[in-house]
Order: sequence, then C-alpha cells, then structure tokens
Amino acid sequence: SRPAEEGKEKEEVKEKKKKMKFDEFLFSHLGEMGKYQKIQFTLVCLPTIFCAMHALSWTFSGIQIPHRCALDEEAKGDKYSGYWNELGGDINRTEKCIDDNWNPVKPDAAGARCTYQECAWNSGKNDTSCPSTDFVFDSSRVAQSAMGRWDIVCDRAWIKATVQAAYYIGQMAGSMTFGMLGDRIGRKKVFFIAIALQIVCGFLQSVAPTWWLYAVVRAGTGFSHPGIFVIAVVIGMELVGPSYRKLASVITGLFFAVGQIILGVVAMYVTDYQWLHVALTAPALIFLSYWWLVPESARWLVSVRRFHEADKVLQNAAKINGVTLPDQWWTLLDGEEKSKEVEEQAQPVAPRQYGFADLMKTPELRKRALVVFYLWPVVSMVYYGLSMKSDILGGDIYVNFIIGGFIEMPALFLVFLFIDKIGRRYVLTIGYGLAGICLLTNLAIPDTAPRWIALVQLLISRGAITATYASIYMFSPELFPTVVRNSAMGVCSTVARVGAISASFMAMWIAERYGKAWMIIPFGVMSILAAVLIIVFLPETMGKPLPATIEEIEDSALQMDEVQMESLTKTVDEEA
Repeated sequence: SRPAEEGKEKEEVKEKKKKMKFDEFLFSHLGEMGKYQKIQFTLVCLPTIFCAMHALSWTFSGIQIPHRCALDEEAKGDKYSGYWNELGGDINRTEKCIDDNWNPVKPDAAGARCTYQECAWNSGKNDTSCPSTDFVFDSSRVAQSAMGRWDIVCDRAWIKATVQAAYYIGQMAGSMTFGMLGDRIGRKKVFFIAIALQIVCGFLQSVAPTWWLYAVVRAGTGFSHPGIFVIAVVIGMELVGPSYRKLASVITGLFFAVGQIILGVVAMYVTDYQWLHVALTAPALIFLSYWWLVPESARWLVSVRRFHEADKVLQNAAKINGVTLPDQWWTLLDGEEKSKEVEEQAQPVAPRQYGFADLMKTPELRKRALVVFYLWPVVSMVYYGLSMKSDILGGDIYVNFIIGGFIEMPALFLVFLFIDKIGRRYVLTIGYGLAGICLLTNLAIPDTAPRWIALVQLLISRGAITATYASIYMFSPELFPTVVRNSAMGVCSTVARVGAISASFMAMWIAERYGKAWMIIPFGVMSILAAVLIIVFLPETMGKPLPATIEEIEDSALQMDEVQMESLTKTVDEEA
C-alpha cells in the first residue's frame, strides 16, 4: 500500500541520515586528541629524530679537517700525526689561521697556527700537486673522519658530495616505493620495515670498508627515510582530529629539529666517525618493540574493509580514552554497507584520468605549476645546504649546527601562528627574501669578524628557510585542483630531492674547494628570485575552498583579471 511505501521511504531516509563519514564517527566517539592519540602520536614521532640524525650525519662523519701532502718520509706512515710539524718550506702555509680554541685569527696574532696548503707543495719553483697520493691530517679535534680514511680530498673531493647525494637518491626511491606500499600492505608494516632497514644500514655504515660501499649503504639509509618520516606523518594525521592536524604537522617538524640538536651534541664528543654511526643507530633498536606497541592504522583497515581488525584497534583506544564505541560501529559508516560490486555498478562510467601533462595544458595552471616547481628545489637546496655546511657563514660548525636546530623550533611555531592570519604568500615571500638577503650580505663580512655576527646571520637564514619549508607544504596543495593535486605534489617531491642533491655538491664540494661565494651567491639570488615569483605570479589561498577542477582554476584567474582591469579603468577615469 501507499502509506506503507511512504513509511518505508521515510525509514530509509532516516537510516541514511544516521550514516556518517569515518572522520565524523571517529572523533565524535573517540575524541580528537585523547590520551590514546597522544601516546601513539608520540611513539610514531620518536623515530623521526633518527631520520634527522642519519640524514645529516655525513656532515660530521665526513667533516672537513686540515690536511696537507705527505712528504716522502711521511708516506705510508700514520696519517693522523705530525700535521703541525715544521716542514722547512716544503709546503707553504696559508693565511687561514686559528688559535688553540679553533677561533679564526689573523696570521700575526699571538699563538696563531696557520694551516698548510691542502693540495700542493713547494717544489722550489712553483706550487705543484702532491708528489704522492698520501696525505697527513690534523687529529687534534677530530679523531677520525671518513675523508681521512679514504683520502676524500683534493682531486677526490667530489666523493664527499657524491656520498651525501646517494642518501637523497635513496630517499627519492623510497618516497615512490613506500608511498605505494603504505596503501597496499598497511602503514604499520611499512613503518616497521623502514625502521629495521635504517638500523641495519646505520650499523653497516660504521664498518663499510670502501667509500662506494659506504655510499650504497647510505643510499639504503636514505631509502628508509620516507618509510619512517612520511608514514609517521600519515599515521599522525589519521590519528588526530581535523582541528589538531596543523599542530600535529608542526610537532612532527619539532621532532626532526630535536634530532639535529642531538646529532650536533653527540658529534661534538664522539669524533671517530665509525663510533658516531654506532652511537646514532644503537638507541633505535628499541623501536623494534613497535611491532607490539604501534597498531595498524584503523583508517587504513576501514578503507580495505577489515572491520574486525579495526574494531580491535579502536576498542583498545576507546578503553584508554575512557569512552565506549557502539557495537558493529562500521555499519554506521556512510557507504560501508555496500559491496564493491554495488559500488562499481553505481559508477559504470570510469572517470577521466588526469596526469602531469594536464598541469601544462591551460595557462593559469601551467603558470602555477612552473613557479611551484621552481620554489621546491630552491627551498630544499637552501635548507639542506645550510644544514650540511652550517659554518658557511663563519663560526664553529658544531655550535652553529646545534643552534640551527634550536632556531627551527620558534620558526615552526611562528608559521603555526601566522600562516592563517597574514596569508601563505606573505609568509613564503618573507621567508625566501630574508634567507636570500642574509646570505648575500654575509659576503661583505671578513672571516676574522666576531663569530656572533655570522651566528646571527645563520640563525635568521635557517629560521627563515625552515619557516618557508613548513609553509610550502601547506601552500602548494591549495594551488592545484583535486584532479591533478597528487600528480603536482609528486613532481614537487621529486624536484625537491633534486634540490637536495644539488645542495650536496654545492656545500660539500664546490664551496669547500673554491670558496663560500660559490655557494652563497647562487643560494641568495635564487631565494630572492623565488620571493619575487611568489608575489608576482601566485594567488593567495588562505580561507579559500580547495579547487576541484582545472576549470575552476582558469575561471578564477579570468575573474581576477577582469577585476584588475575594472580597477585600472576606474583609476584612469578618476585621474582624467
């Protein structure tokens, strides 16, 4: 009968209204940031400390130390003794001098020790290259550096940059591999595999017999990086409520900064690179217990319809948070009662597939893409360049590195406070511009200037580029429509690694071989150009809904052009 049918329809509508998205269900019953979320979020963030330490450990494992050619009588001898011996003019001294505390001083200062020429000796007529392939290294501050063990100096100096570049190449490969695996086999398995790989490769770095085997193992360490850091961010985002996600991303960055600080402190006291790798890796063995402590992501389990496993995870979370969940809660989720066959029948027409080529087909989207694809390698290059070569502006490499880690903390909080108040464009423009200006003005400061000047410049540069890195992660996805957002961010991640690889060669080879200007000038100019490109070509996205289609992007650009044209016409008419 008709009344019965109407009653049935009302019941169906009522039942449909009860359905909710997983986000809505999870945080209405479990809470956005309860005790369980806090515990699990802390657990997954702790391994990111070791990602930071391994990513930048080569800064100290292959640290630049004073060296000179070995004389005939020193060849095949102890390469770590006798560096400061008087050589009777066989090798000329430089004007790069230090005191007993390794502070730079002028050559005529009391107690000044001037280093020898690194890659040449005095043959009686002109300075020529070393007569043998043997070198003598100063061990007064560093017990053993990898550059001393494998003679990574002079004509072999490129090896140092290559080793660090191997890490970023591994990281690039890991991003593609673990991103796919995380969606297929689950977050927990990928997280654990990456932690185990990092531990194995970390220990192998301490015993690698040749530099190229060391580089291979270092690439393996880099490969594990995204499996730990990115998956930790994903698990963290899936644990906490929407209102806490921005804060959660800042906190993840803070753990990375803590890792840099710890690395600087440990490296200051453990100056044998082999023991340094042991010291950085051994504490991570405790993370093997995560197989029992960290559960699989409930959100991923629901996405693959493993509801009973998800129920175990969420019931435990509810118990810790002191709340209860309804029985068979998955039946309350919107769409979860449908079978895959029904869903496929409901969408008989496959949606159009978008890719990289679509980023370049329309004018406004192409403009945004090209600018953003320039911004990412620049921020990556400057950030990692200043981290790897923290004494590039002057000062002590250990002190600068540690303080550089500390300055990242307030920089991240400033982003958190201001990015939704003054806008993404202004935060990024200030960040790029400030970093570039500080770098270029350093060229006017002599090497013997007080160390605090270089330290202040480093702090401003590091803080500015850290804030920029954090902001660009938020700004870039908002510039692209949903249909090509993943493709665009995939390209951003790839070109960022290219920037990091370039930074390796700039900081660890070119700057050390030819002088700091060869690193500072490109970094400074490219940073200022990035600031200009943002102001001129990119729109503000603060408070605006995410675009869904390419047509929305192009239409908004046309509307903006029309508004600007009307404003210009009005101004001209008023002046007339």
